Amino acid sequence: MGKYVDAQGWITTASGYGNRTYRAFVPHPVATWNPVISTADLAAVTAADRALAAAASLPHAGLSGAISDWMMARDESIRSSVIEGVTATEPGLAWARYMDLANRPVTDENDALTLGAARQIAAAVDLGTRMRNGIICSTQDILDLHNQLFDRTRDKAIAGVLRDSPIWIGPPGCSVHEASFVPPPPDYVASLLADLVDYINFSDHPPVLRAAVAHAQFETIHPFEDGNGRTGRALIHTLLNATGVAQGALPISTALSNDRRSYYDALDAIRVVCADDDMQRSAALSRWLGCFAQACEEAQRQAVLAVRRAEQMTARWRQAGRFRRGSAAAALVEALPSMPVLDADMVAKRLGITTRVARNALTSLEEAGIVSGTGTRRNRRFTVPELVGSLSRMSPDGGLPAPRRDPTVLANDTGSHLVLSIPAFCGFFGPRSKKQCQLPTGHAGQHRYSTR
Repeated sequence: MGKYVDAQGWITTASGYGNRTYRAFVPHPVATWNPVISTADLAAVTAADRALAAAASLPHAGLSGAISDWMMARDESIRSSVIEGVTATEPGLAWARYMDLANRPVTDENDALTLGAARQIAAAVDLGTRMRNGIICSTQDILDLHNQLFDRTRDKAIAGVLRDSPIWIGPPGCSVHEASFVPPPPDYVASLLADLVDYINFSDHPPVLRAAVAHAQFETIHPFEDGNGRTGRALIHTLLNATGVAQGALPISTALSNDRRSYYDALDAIRVVCADDDMQRSAALSRWLGCFAQACEEAQRQAVLAVRRAEQMTARWRQAGRFRRGSAAAALVEALPSMPVLDADMVAKRLGITTRVARNALTSLEEAGIVSGTGTRRNRRFTVPELVGSLSRMSPDGGLPAPRRDPTVLANDTGSHLVLSIPAFCGFFGPRSKKQCQLPTGHAGQHRYSTR
């Protein structure tokens, strides 16, 4: 699906840092490509298209629709981040969202990045919806998607900026000559991305095939210094919404993250050296099409589960709190999917009511068991336990483990053992902070790391 080229760049090799020669893979353009796919692959793509259409036909209106849409979008942002080694939990992410809405800094970098992924998914869906309504996608739209991921993190300097240096993929610490894949040199990136945008806008391929080709080409170009995987998976949602087979985000990354090795291998298999119109180029697409089609079908199954849980949750809330129609409490229930952690000021701003009325509405929901509050009356924060805990049932990365007490074994002078029961620390390891959380296991809110 491309060719190798020799390029110059400032890189580190076994002989040191300097302006060195390296080999990089440059894919063929895709704007005018019409791959020839096998009967089996066509059947897989057609089945995936049908599965996505079935997911799009699920209820999206009302409170249960808002809850299921929230669950799927949040699960997608968490799982897409997990693929890149950025691990956040829904409780931590919910508190990060609260801090962000309150214009306070999000101190945990993993939560900040996953929150960025959530904003990115929302922007990708919005872009797809606008494309379905007639707008043309531009290179700037792709840069804006990338900007959503990093804009409020410590890596904001690279947000929405095409890379201007070599990049390579392989084991941690490997040199460019030891890498498993070296994307195109930076001077190829802009033209390849422009070609991809043309494909996104004007291809008449079936939706699943179109999204699969776009994602594979994006990951091969690797146009940014970081965040290519998350941005490429967000782009899938743009294509699926633009072609009308999706309404909102779907948990595509759930299946991809469950078998990352197959996902990576399928993308690697596409990168073959051949002529532009060579049949080998089409054949190389087969493995990725099968992998992606399975991910789409798994997303449909997850969507059905999310809708079912949302309907059950809505029924419980309706039963628990029979609030007067038109009341602030009734309006607040409808707004909960966008505020899994909230306070009176936030509710007042969202609903356009006074803080006093907002407090009374929160009290009503707390008495009904829909929200749970902590803190003093005037500085009280609330969580929606069922929302925060819902993703732990969708994916193992969706929630913190239940609180527990672990025994610590000590040896005394006689050689016998004493077992002391003490609270266990969370111990969550921040890949970017390089520190462990010092709070007890099962804590609420963001992780907190030692300052040493």
